Amino acid sequence: MRFNKIVIIGTGLIGGSIGKALIRKKLAREVVGICRRRSTLERAMRERVFTKGCINDYAKVVPGADVVFIATPVETIKDVLFNLSKVLKDGRTIVTDVGSTKSEIVKYAERYRKNYSFVGAHPLAGSEKAGVEHAEAGLFADSLCVLTPTKKTSARALSAVKSLWKELGAQTDIVSPERHDRFLSFTSHLPHVVAYALSGSQEKGFYRYMATGFRDTTRVASSDPGLWAEIFLTNGKYLLRSVKKFKGILTGLEADIRSKRKKALKAKLERCKRIRDEAFGQN
Repeated sequence: MRFNKIVIIGTGLIGGSIGKALIRKKLAREVVGICRRRSTLERAMRERVFTKGCINDYAKVVPGADVVFIATPVETIKDVLFNLSKVLKDGRTIVTDVGSTKSEIVKYAERYRKNYSFVGAHPLAGSEKAGVEHAEAGLFADSLCVLTPTKKTSARALSAVKSLWKELGAQTDIVSPERHDRFLSFTSHLPHVVAYALSGSQEKGFYRYMATGFRDTTRVASSDPGLWAEIFLTNGKYLLRSVKKFKGILTGLEADIRSKRKKALKAKLERCKRIRDEAFGQN
């Protein structure tokens, strides 16, 4: 058992899966959850996500924690960081998050370096399903977690968070917060924009004729709209660049179709297929 107490703030799919994995692998003597609602806490305890929990009582459970995971929606992470600064004072506790955008969060967290040691993180694992009832201890097996330290990040804290994610089953990459946001604007945020737009382009009369191609392409459009609206806005700088590039490629395909340029169209499709196949193979 590596830690005495780990606190998880936020009890959705990711926070719940972290809790289940910590308990299954016996990585902490206590896994304490902080929830906003009694119903969520009761559900989390039924799912055995925590060893114990409370409703928004930071002062009661956070002091003395070795590690605090923030697994709340992106728009609330800064509020949580501020609340933690009220109860953590000596800089010893390691605080990390699971947010899908990093630049704003990391910059904000660094103002509290004297209160706690923050390490930005983003596990690239999950599902379009939300809620602690979908939590899985093995969710992070063979996944990638991106860590986003800066020159001000504690080496001790970075090493501990990296080791923890390895124990949870994930490989880790270390990149700057800005590079993370640029990469994810293309690989995660843009696909969600496209899936939502593709779903929105349909009409009810088409539903009967939607097969697996449409279902697979739009799967992530079943994700929480409120969560993704905030992610889009907090990474707007890089997301707008990726949308612009996508629109350019789409316009090129449109032009070839309109002008019946079969050779040019086929060449563009072959290039797109090659990129996809290089990333994932033929699956």
